[in-house]
Amino acid sequence: MYIVLLGAPGSGKGTQAKLLEREFNIGHLSTGDLFRTILADEGHPLYEDVRVIKEGKFVSDDIVNKVVAEGLTSDRFKSGAILDGYPRTVSQAEVLDEILADLDGAVDVVIDLDVSKDVLFKRLLGRRVCPKCKRVFNVKEGIEVCPDCNIPLIIRDDDNEQVIEARFKEYREKTAPLQDYYISSGAPYIKVKICDVDKTPYEVQEFILDQLKKIDII
Repeated sequence: MYIVLLGAPGSGKGTQAKLLEREFNIGHLSTGDLFRTILADEGHPLYEDVRVIKEGKFVSDDIVNKVVAEGLTSDRFKSGAILDGYPRTVSQAEVLDEILADLDGAVDVVIDLDVSKDVLFKRLLGRRVCPKCKRVFNVKEGIEVCPDCNIPLIIRDDDNEQVIEARFKEYREKTAPLQDYYISSGAPYIKVKICDVDKTPYEVQEFILDQLKKIDII
């Protein structure tokens, strides 16, 4: 089974991907994780193409597509994948369709975490991260030290109003066509709308699982 997760930065894609990974026992494919694996191996054929990340530059669509295509052939994703952070554009979605077709698969369901700007701001400005294990917390939890690593939590450099505003705007501009692409594709499309009142990750997961049952995915 192949699941595509859509959502702006801070919408909870990574959290839901991990919960769904445990629920369905299929791999969580994060482009960020794939990039980090490549950057840890200077002998990797795509190392030079991906290392631009260290310079603060974006990896081209062509390279991202190659990284994802390679990643999906690993044993970890033999039973399918939960795609988090890819595709980001219609052109990437079209390439993903080709990649999956080569694997005798297709996108089985799209889950769109549609979180309002107000909720995203509250989440991201209150986000605290363990610099070692990368576990994420929020100030409302009252936790200042990572319970697993016993080191102080930090604020990510990009968790500030200016950056969040820019990322949210960019996401809206690029993702509207992608949403239309998947809605018209015929693949089951689940929208989780979070506007005025935030929801816990488990409340979101419960809603997603309920919707998957309704369309006979589970």
